[in-house]
Amino acid sequence: MHLFLVGLPGSGKSTLGRQLAAHYGREFVDLDKVIIREAGRSIPEIFAAEGEIGFRQREAAALTRVAARPNPLVVATGGGTPCFHDNMLLLRRVGFVLWLAVPVPELVRRLAAVGQATARPLLAATTHDGSPETALSEHLHRTLEARERFYTQAHLHHPGAGLLPEVISALAAAGFRP
Repeated sequence: MHLFLVGLPGSGKSTLGRQLAAHYGREFVDLDKVIIREAGRSIPEIFAAEGEIGFRQREAAALTRVAARPNPLVVATGGGTPCFHDNMLLLRRVGFVLWLAVPVPELVRRLAAVGQATARPLLAATTHDGSPETALSEHLHRTLEARERFYTQAHLHHPGAGLLPEVISALAAAGFRP
């Protein structure tokens, strides 16, 4: 059974995913990196050339290929992955889904601290008359509102990346068996 991490940008899917993969002795896969490798260009370039629809088609195809791999993986999905093309059904069918439900103020702090907001196409387009953090916060709140109905289908909701031992304990308590 694969372990899939879902959540908004900045929730720690890649960071925690690498740690969980090392702990469980599994390969770690970052779905965005698979898409980049297969497309031969960056995600902003894919968005510019193909729009979000083209990107989501590539994402669904890459997810299908990754999900079909026989060895158990830890997979960090993109923030929107579970929300398109019935991807959440696939995630739940072939694996255990962990939603990193990090509060929006913490996401804003993380993304602003590392300058990630401008590197992500759907975040870079945010505008507001106030501060960049305000625009980012408003965008993330709207995004969460749109995606929450998909995220809540995860097997386990965790309030944040937290410490690895507490996440491992929560996974075990929720029935994840590596």
